[in-house]
Amino acid sequence: MGSARSVRTCLSAMVAVLLGATGCVSVVSAAPEPVDLRPNVVVILADDLDSATTPVWQAMPRTAALIRDRGMEFTDAFAPMPICCAARASILTGEYGHNTGVLTNAGEVGGFETFRARGNESHTIATALHGAGYRTGMAGKYLNGLEDDPGHIPPGWDDWHAGVDNFLYSGYNYTLNENGTFVKYGVAPEDYETDVIRAKSERFLTDAAAAGQPFFWYAASTAPHFPIPPAPRHLADTRPTAAPRSPNYQEPDVSDKPSWLIDTANPRAATITVTNDPDYTNRLGALKSLDEMVAGIVETLDRTGELDNTYLVFTSDNGYSLGAHRLTQKMAPYEESMRVPLAIAGPGIRPGRSGAMALSTDLAPTIFDWAGLPIPERVDGRSLTPVLAGETAGWRGDFVAEYGGPGSEGRDGIAQEQIPGTDTPLIYTLDMPSWSALRTDRYLYARWYERERPLDQREYELYDLRTDPYQLTNLIKTPEGRAAHADLVTALDRRLAALTTCAGVTCR
Repeated sequence: MGSARSVRTCLSAMVAVLLGATGCVSVVSAAPEPVDLRPNVVVILADDLDSATTPVWQAMPRTAALIRDRGMEFTDAFAPMPICCAARASILTGEYGHNTGVLTNAGEVGGFETFRARGNESHTIATALHGAGYRTGMAGKYLNGLEDDPGHIPPGWDDWHAGVDNFLYSGYNYTLNENGTFVKYGVAPEDYETDVIRAKSERFLTDAAAAGQPFFWYAASTAPHFPIPPAPRHLADTRPTAAPRSPNYQEPDVSDKPSWLIDTANPRAATITVTNDPDYTNRLGALKSLDEMVAGIVETLDRTGELDNTYLVFTSDNGYSLGAHRLTQKMAPYEESMRVPLAIAGPGIRPGRSGAMALSTDLAPTIFDWAGLPIPERVDGRSLTPVLAGETAGWRGDFVAEYGGPGSEGRDGIAQEQIPGTDTPLIYTLDMPSWSALRTDRYLYARWYERERPLDQREYELYDLRTDPYQLTNLIKTPEGRAAHADLVTALDRRLAALTTCAGVTCR
């Protein structure tokens, strides 16, 4: 059965044929109902899915076939704010963390409360599209800290199904705010979170297609965020699998790294030895149901006649460290934390791959372009529509990345992502200080302790990614290295200073 938009078109043609046969001229004089042919947009957001170490497309073959192979894969896609809340704030607004005010998961520079207090909810993808006549909806994870105001429904959303507690990360026993009603899900197989989000996605898409109104849907499962397990049906075929041992896995010599990593290297390495492979196994298993969710969304769009008029975006909020540099979790300025998968398919997009540097801040302006909306001046990202058409001249060659740190008590970062009842001091040792970094097409230049120390006491890293893609050798750890790279550091530091204070067009 086709959508209301396609059905109306078919009915108009049928009426014309009948009129020619019967001569019922009076019917012809009736004005046809206007049809809104603006494209739909569906964003499917994974949680903590890196593209540096995890074989994403092998683990998600349906997603590869239905989105990547039908559209454009961005091989250099990055999350400039590589922790959940800051990353999602940038996706929703198209702004860097220093402009949303959200650089971590809680506290003065993080979390839902800061996002709301800074007025960000008035200018998201949802508010813009809703105001333009789109039907909008979401299911899954919104922003860390929403659990402190679980009844809140942000402006711009017509259909709201957001998780309001951290049990969402476990896949079971969580609560959703479903358009103002709290619905508790249990531990039965049918309560598995990714499957619930899949069902809500298919229902929204079916209803929106029947209404004939362009729509925006945001499907945000927590898969494969630790500790979500595979769905029950995938437990038997999810066998223990060792995480890939990349050249920087359990990096043996971290003496060139910042002091926080040197000081905590041993307990970090011990943690990885115990948890990394089971974590990786669960991640691969959880991706199976996420892959099925993508397939269900695409099938629903096809069945309702909306697939050819829908842009599909598959990506992740941030990356994930699977033992690189003795690190777990994300937050770091290194490749594993910042590299994410990104594939986009839809009307007019020819299959291919692009090495253009794409950022999570680019998604909002791209969606505005598709909807025919002007891109607000405050947006820091750039529309990807030229790149999707094969035009990369004048495209960016660098970006700024930022993290606000865990706060003075160590609770503002990944501690906010623990499941209730599992609080442990270990989580605090796995976080890291605040930083800002410049990532160019060749170099990574990072400045540590941005919020903890005065400028003259901060620590620095410089890597040449062409010769050292795994970031094993900090070129400016020694006095000799700093002297040899003094001119380069001066130029990179000047650019970093400009980007950490940029806004709107000056960021692009």
